[in-house]
Amino acid sequence: MEGAARQLRELFSARVILVNHEKRLDVDTVCANLAIKYNMLYISVYQLINQHINDKTELGKYLLKNKRAKPLNENVRVTDGVEDDTELEYSAAHFELKAVLRLIQQTLVEKRTDQQYILLEGMNNNNKLERESDRLAVRNMDELF
Repeated sequence: MEGAARQLRELFSARVILVNHEKRLDVDTVCANLAIKYNMLYISVYQLINQHINDKTELGKYLLKNKRAKPLNENVRVTDGVEDDTELEYSAAHFELKAVLRLIQQTLVEKRTDQQYILLEGMNNNNKLERESDRLAVRNMDELF
């Protein structure tokens, strides 16, 4: 039974590919093109958070309630070349991990059809935080696995 269950999970479960968000590399366009060409589901975590908060959905309210703004590394603005702070404000690193995972789970249930791969961009961006204690807290990537 365990072997059969494992094989069924492997057959029907999607593989998640974590993509590091780097503004200077234009990751959004590359991921969107890959998703279209190879029938993948592409989710930009910061855009998803931004959308739910601005639309004032239940999950958006839940995210705002669980937001713990953390100071960002000053080099982020220089290396990312971000003109506005929207991207930094809605970074997954500022929100409670359980709230972000709940948002991703709901999005997968709503949007996934037959895609075998999910491109999840901007989830593991703790390296943009200023304090080392914040960066070394349970990393989103570890919890996601």
